Amino acid sequence: MCYPAPMRSSASQLLTSALACAVCAACAACEEKKAPPPEPGAPAPAVSELAELVIDAGVIGEPADPPAPAGDLKAELERFVNVDTCVAERAKLDPLVGDALGAIGYETFLRDACRLLEAAKDKKQEVCDRIDSSALRARCRSWVAMVAQTPDACPMQFEGIVTRGRNPSCVAIAARDPRLCAGEARAAQRGTCEALVFRDPAKCDALLPTQRPQCRREVTRWASVLSAPLEGLEPLPRPRAKLVVRGASGTADPPSPEIDPSADFARGVVVVVGRESPLAGQRMRVELGSVAESEIARIAASPQKRPRVGVAVVFEAKKETSAKSELPVASLEKLELELPGEAPIVSPPATCDCKITTARAPDRRGGEVAVSLEGRLSSAGRTYDVKLDVATFARDVVREADGASRVLPPVHPRIPPSPALGRLDAGAR
Repeated sequence: MCYPAPMRSSASQLLTSALACAVCAACAACEEKKAPPPEPGAPAPAVSELAELVIDAGVIGEPADPPAPAGDLKAELERFVNVDTCVAERAKLDPLVGDALGAIGYETFLRDACRLLEAAKDKKQEVCDRIDSSALRARCRSWVAMVAQTPDACPMQFEGIVTRGRNPSCVAIAARDPRLCAGEARAAQRGTCEALVFRDPAKCDALLPTQRPQCRREVTRWASVLSAPLEGLEPLPRPRAKLVVRGASGTADPPSPEIDPSADFARGVVVVVGRESPLAGQRMRVELGSVAESEIARIAASPQKRPRVGVAVVFEAKKETSAKSELPVASLEKLELELPGEAPIVSPPATCDCKITTARAPDRRGGEVAVSLEGRLSSAGRTYDVKLDVATFARDVVREADGASRVLPPVHPRIPPSPALGRLDAGAR
C-alpha cells in the first residue's frame, strides 16, 4: 500500500511525495496482475486446449466405435479356400451383433464380406458384382485394384458419373503414387492414403487423435500386401487461381473484384477422354471448380459467401495441314459465376462473349491442367467483365465410355452448301 506523505511547505517536497505515490501504485498493480506460477504436473496450454477440443467434439456427436482388429490381410488371402469355408470360420458372431445385422436385414453379410477375399485373391472384379451392398461392392473393387496394382480398375466416386473420377485413395494406392493422395477432399482420408502408400503408420500421427486408431489399423492390415511406392516422381503442379470480376455497362463492381480461389482447385481435376472421332479426333473434357448449377437457378447467394467460379472446357485434337502435329483446340462449354448476394450466372443460357487464351490438359495423371479465359458475361440486367486464370493437376483420367451417360457434346458433320441455294426442291418434275 502507498500512504500520502505529511504536508510540508516546500513545493518540491510535495512533488516528490506525489511521484512516490504514483510509483508505489504502479508496483501494486503489477503485483496484482502477476500470474501465479504453474503447479507441478499441470498440462501444457497446447495439451489442455486440445483436450477441450476433444471434449467439444464428443458433445457434438457420439464417439465412433473402436476399430476392429487389424489382423494380417496377406495371411488371410493365402489361407482363403472358398466362400463357404470362410463363412463357416466366421459364423460365430456376438449375439448382439447378430441381432443388429438381423434388424438391418442384411442376411448375406458374412458371405458378401468373404467375397472381398475371394475377389482380391483371384484379382477378378466380376466377383464383386455378386455383393448386395453398393458400398461393400465398391470396397471390393478397390481391394482388387489395390492388390493387382491396376488404378484404372478403381471404382468411381459416384457410380456411373465419370466427371467425378475414381476413388482418389484407391487410385493413389494402386498406382503406388503418394502424390495422388492430394485428390482426397477430407484430411482424414488424405492422411490415411499417404500412410498406406508409404506403409508407414507414423504418418497417421498428423491426424486428429480420434482418427489415428483407424488409420494405424489400415496400415497394419495392408502393409504386407502393398508394394513400395514409386520413386523419382516429379512434384505435382502447384494449384493456383486468380479471378477478376468488374462491373460493366452500368453494373457496379462486386465487393471483392479480385480474389484468389486457389483452394477451390487444390484437389485436382478429372480429365474425361471421349471416343475418338474421325471428325474431331481425340476429344477431352475438363471441369474446373464446381460445375453443378442449373441454368434455371434463381436462388441468390448469401452476402457473406465468397465468390465461386466453375468452368467446363472441351479439347479437340484437330489436324493442321501445314503442321505435322495435332494442335488441341479448346472451347468453353459452360461457365458459372456466383457472387455474394446475387443469383448465379450460368452460361448457357446467359450470354458469354468469352475467349480462351490458354488451355492445356494432359492424358495422364499428375500432369498440369491450365485454363485462362476472359470476356463479358451478361444475364438479367447484370454485366461483368470476367478474367480467370487457373492451373492445377489431373488427379484422374477417365474414359467417357466408363460412365452411364454421354459427357462430351456430340459432333455433327459439316453440311456443305447447296449448289442451288435458295431454291426449294419439290422433287422430280
